[in-house]
Amino acid sequence: MAGKDILGAPARAAALAVGLLLAVAPVALAQGGRDCRAPAWTSRYGSQRSSLHGCRARAGRREGHRRPRASHVSAAKLAGSARAAAIATVLATPCQNTGLTPEAGDLPALRAAVLCLVNRVRAENGRSPLAPDARLEAAAEAHSREMVALDYFQHISPSGQTPADRIKAAGYIPGLTYGYAVGENIAWGTLGLSTPEAIVRAWEASPEHLANILEDQYRETGIGVQAAVPQSLGEGEPGAIYTEDFGVIFR
Repeated sequence: MAGKDILGAPARAAALAVGLLLAVAPVALAQGGRDCRAPAWTSRYGSQRSSLHGCRARAGRREGHRRPRASHVSAAKLAGSARAAAIATVLATPCQNTGLTPEAGDLPALRAAVLCLVNRVRAENGRSPLAPDARLEAAAEAHSREMVALDYFQHISPSGQTPADRIKAAGYIPGLTYGYAVGENIAWGTLGLSTPEAIVRAWEASPEHLANILEDQYRETGIGVQAAVPQSLGEGEPGAIYTEDFGVIFR
């Protein structure tokens, strides 16, 4: 489905085009025995276009692989103070390159900007920052690259590969004896809607995508960016496509 931005005045559009997202089209993914819902959101104003999807999947933990609980009050206090310190550090650190117009040579800076902005949203909501993970980044980067190459915008690839399949193939999920929770947000935008700031604001404005960002049990993340948009969506305009994968392994 496609939706048009209902804003009428250009002055309002500059501030609100990213936040006003229309056209919900849920797609169900079967992952680890659970449903993973992927709503589609589309925003459009003038020559700028953007769209995003979000997905979550879980596999149950085995009894022998639960995360240990703190057995002493002192341990709980220590964990709480470490969390508070990490959150304070994020809030005190300015994010760089958030308004960067995506170009092929700037992909590391774009990934770093998205990570910083996502962790700031988490910190503002009392969540610990996510650590970058090379395996999740590899899965996210491969998906962004494939969406551009094969001209599609979905969590499930034309070959039927799901987010969990990609994350497993990248080596993040160690085996069947481990439980896991993973999530994925994807988005594309052209022109001013393609910057890291615009993409993260769009995710933040969507409850489903924000739920992925704020999931407290996630520990790691990986971000994949391509400074291009699938041809059928971007209609030749410059822009970028983003994938962010989230995860935690229950050992």
